[in-house]
Formats: sequence, C-alpha cells, structure tokens
Amino acid sequence: MIMREAEKNDQTLLKETNPVFNTAKTTLFQMARNGNPYAAAIVEKMGLTEDTQKSKSFSMSPEEEITFRIVVETRYQTMGRLARESGSPVLVDLPCGYTPRAIETAEQGREYIGMDLPAVISDMSGIIPSLLDRKKQDLVQFYAVDATNLQSMEKALRDIKGNLCINTEGLLMYFSNAEIHSCLDNIKKLLDSHGGCWITADPEIEPEHKRIRKAIGPDVSEQNAHLILQEKADVSGPQNIMMVRFGHEAEDIRRVQDVLLEHGLKAERIRIASWIAGTKSFSRLDTEQRKAVLKAIEDVAFWKIVSAGSTDNRAEAGLCFAIYDELTGDVLELRITGRLDSLTAPQLLEVYEKQKAVGEIRKVQIDCNALDYISSAGLRVLLVMQKKSKEGVNISGVNDTVREILDQAGFSELRNVK
Repeated sequence: MIMREAEKNDQTLLKETNPVFNTAKTTLFQMARNGNPYAAAIVEKMGLTEDTQKSKSFSMSPEEEITFRIVVETRYQTMGRLARESGSPVLVDLPCGYTPRAIETAEQGREYIGMDLPAVISDMSGIIPSLLDRKKQDLVQFYAVDATNLQSMEKALRDIKGNLCINTEGLLMYFSNAEIHSCLDNIKKLLDSHGGCWITADPEIEPEHKRIRKAIGPDVSEQNAHLILQEKADVSGPQNIMMVRFGHEAEDIRRVQDVLLEHGLKAERIRIASWIAGTKSFSRLDTEQRKAVLKAIEDVAFWKIVSAGSTDNRAEAGLCFAIYDELTGDVLELRITGRLDSLTAPQLLEVYEKQKAVGEIRKVQIDCNALDYISSAGLRVLLVMQKKSKEGVNISGVNDTVREILDQAGFSELRNVK
C-alpha cells in the first residue's frame, strides 16, 4: 500500500474547507447495511454507527430509505462490473470516497488508484492496508488530488502503464460550471495520454432517484434526497450543465452530449434497469413495486465516455501555489499565486486562522493579480473569512476566469471585487 504526498493540514481545516466528503460516509454506511462485508469492515474501522449517521434534522420514510439503498447498491455493483468489462488493467476511482472497491479490485489482481480530497485520503490510507493481504497491498495507491487540477492527477498517474478506467460516482453534482469545464478538459487529457475510458453514474442520478422513489411510493415527499446533500455536504444539489433534470431528460441528455463533444469526448449511455433487478435491495420490494420501478427507469442510464480524438483543450497545468500575508493593524493583506482549489484552500484558511490568533482582523484585502483559478473550495474559504471579519473580504486584480467564477457563485454581489 502506497500513499504519496499526503496532505499534512490539520483535519479541522480540511473538513471545514471540503465538507462534501461527509456524504461518502453515508454511502458507505448504506453499503454496509446492504450486506457488503468489506464496507462493514471499513465502517467498523471508522467507528460509524446508526447514531453517527442518522440525520439531526429529519428522518427518512421507509420508501425513501429503500430508494436510497437501491440507488447506492445499483451504482456500486454496476460501476464495478462496467469497470471490469472495460478491459483496462488500472481502475482510477475519482473520487474514491470510503468505498471498499480498492479491496475488491486488488483481490481481482488489478491495479487501483484512489483519488480524493486530502481528508478522505488520510483516512483511507490508514484503513485499507489492514484489510488487504500483504501481497495485494502494492496494487493499491491513494493520492490527494483536485479533479480541476490536471497537474495533481498527472502526478498521481506518472508511473502508470496501461489503459485507465476512470470511475466517477458522486463528483460532478458538486461542481460549478467552470469546474465542470476544467474537469472535462483534464479527463480528456488523461484519456489521450493513457488510453481507456471514463465511466460515470453522475449525469442521471436525479432522474434515477426520483423515478425509483415515485414508483415505490408516489406520495412520498421529494425533499429528503436534497436534504441529505444539504446537511452532510452543505450543498443544494445537482444544478450544473452535466446534470440531467427529472422531467427534462430528453433536452438535458442532448445538452450533456454536446458539452462532452465540445471537450473532445463522446458518450455511450448504458441503461441500468436490468442491473437494478439483480440487487438485494430491489428484491425487498413487492411484485407490483418491482414492475413499477423497472418501467419507471427503463431509459435511465450510466455513461461510458471515451476520447473523440484531437481537439483544442483549455486545461493548463496548475501554477505553483503561494500565499504572501501581512497583518497591518487590523487589516490582513494577502497575495495569492496559482490555483486556489481543494488541495490549496486549506492552506489559505490556515494562514487566516493563524493571523486571527495574533490579533483581531477587521478586513481582509486580497490581491489576485497572480491568482490563476479558484474552485468552490476556495470560494468557501473566502466566505469563511468574510463571516469572521467585521468588514469582510475585498478582492482586487481578478482575471476574467476568476471573475466569471466569482460572478456565478454570487460572491461579487456580496463584496467589492475589482
């Protein structure tokens, strides 16, 4: 088992910057409840229980509970089978979350690369070795990466030989449109460099969930699926250009295909109804419910995506990240260089917290002339600093790319951006 360049940031900073990884714990817990023995072993190592995973603000109905379990089990089993059938010797799990797939892939004699946020990688690199035979441990590697940061992923794959199967479950819905474009460019470059395919369950996750739930119990509230995301990850749910909306499937599928083509990628939709029918969770439904579910999801699909050939690609290797800080009186002056993403945002928060411990911070002034890019994790840190500083955050010197991201997030409406 190898873990390289693990982030040494304080876990509190990592979790405050990137709370989205908490949904992966919910998924893992459901997998354990569905009877996956490897998931159960990881749950035990992490100390997860009914008490730690239950919602603090709402409870799911039995119909919502079984829907969630069907979606989780189908996604895990189907994505694993599609990865095996791809013929690629290397599985790249992006994000890997707390999935037991590393163990199952190694047991098959295939190489596994787990990529995720630093907080997840720190946990998994300590857990997985204890659950693998020593001879299998070298097949598994974990890396802290940001999917919008090509350099971080290329570094993780620099010694890899053979085609890749990039596996994405529960990633795209957390991205802004700017992050989506960056991620697609990066995946295109990885496929061009290594060969292989990208398999994702993400685009049609909303239609899948809602169609199953309505087929099981038409009168069930539609709120709980989104409440899970809001409570565990502090996000509102799928809204970007790669996500297909329930009730708008035909137009949205065409849009997603067009977005992929724009980035030199082409997709095959693989319908999943037959895969759902083989899950333990599905078998718990009565006969009429099973018929209704299969009819409701007959056109719902996962996506297998490959490179469509050469194209203009907008992705760039990230610039070296650096923060220059100075507390003058009660004004914290910052100059940021490079990319402010999920790998580097904790460093900015750490600088702020250390300066705040020195003296009161009335205002934060940020020089962004050398800032190349900012992700949602970076935006989150800006909002943290704004809330904790009496006069908030002022930003100057932003380029067009950063300005567009700030505008989309509504940050420029809250504070002066020049």
